[in-house]
Amino acid sequence: MKKKILDIMHLMDSIQYGFLDENGNNINQMDSQKWDYEFYKFYYLQTPEELLKTKYGICWDQVELERKLFQDIGVKTKTYFIYIDDHEKLPSHTFLTFEKDGKFYWFEHSWNLYQGIHEYKSELELLTDVKNKFKKDYLNTWFIYIYEYKRPKCHITCDEFYRYIKTQRLVKINSPFYFYHLINKDANINNGLISLQYMYDHGMFDLFDKNVSKYKKRILNDWNIEKFKKKKDLTREEYIDALNIFRGEHGSSYLYFFKYPPYKKLGNKIFELSKYKDIYRININDEEVQQNIVDIFYGYNMSNSDFHVLDRTYYEKVTYHEYFSKYDDSIDMNFSKLNHIAIAFKDDYCKSRFLEKIDWE
Repeated sequence: MKKKILDIMHLMDSIQYGFLDENGNNINQMDSQKWDYEFYKFYYLQTPEELLKTKYGICWDQVELERKLFQDIGVKTKTYFIYIDDHEKLPSHTFLTFEKDGKFYWFEHSWNLYQGIHEYKSELELLTDVKNKFKKDYLNTWFIYIYEYKRPKCHITCDEFYRYIKTQRLVKINSPFYFYHLINKDANINNGLISLQYMYDHGMFDLFDKNVSKYKKRILNDWNIEKFKKKKDLTREEYIDALNIFRGEHGSSYLYFFKYPPYKKLGNKIFELSKYKDIYRININDEEVQQNIVDIFYGYNMSNSDFHVLDRTYYEKVTYHEYFSKYDDSIDMNFSKLNHIAIAFKDDYCKSRFLEKIDWE
């Protein structure tokens, strides 16, 4: 069996990376401008037989040939699609895996840097390694997703391939990264956790007025927004405008989360709060949650009052003790010293299935 698998790799060596344009010329990524233009215009997914004839194919094509060759020797495989959601080019890769004698193998031909057969102790270890290698060239904070997919139809275009992938199984391999939110015990969150923008857009004006009033003093006196300095009252539209001016384009859509859950012994105000508030947590590393996130702002350093912008690394490193060390139960805005993140979700609300209720400590 080992020889048969090596024979597949030797056969794949006859395939070059690229695709053919309308004149039968191979286009590869060395000419990035031509690639970007030609790929979306001329590319279609080849059949294994066509690829063996043309000898040129991208990873999508090569995986389909690999799938066929492994099937011919009776080895079950899985195929995966990994991509970075950069909201523009969506860089992607497809690859094939198989299991043999309790070990898991990544069979890679089209990605030259990692060409070969790589052995792992578990499927999770394999997928995590591929993901880490894939994101090395992308140093931003875009989310990375992996889908396990079955054999697609041949001759589909690039856009059709992406649409097909979205119908397949989203693979979840990320370690959890939890944040916390307080919600009234009597609140109905069957429809999720909703933002001010959602309340406004859906005519929930009583709820909007109740929740937006806390911003009035800050907008009129503290945020230094010129157009609102001489006003005494604000319309609903002006509240939305002010939030989006001060907090950015998603200001009125943001929902806020603590890094750690408050606990009763933190102070008398928290103890009283626990009587009418529940604590919910969200895992922002969950791949399905990430697909519903429009933006995350990691906030300013409120704890030290220096207001420099924080990033994800701060929340990954800050300890439980450090996080609550500057909490002051004696001031009116007792939560103001706790750093928090702001998340804007698709459609301006967080789905209820993303939230998990936990007990107070």
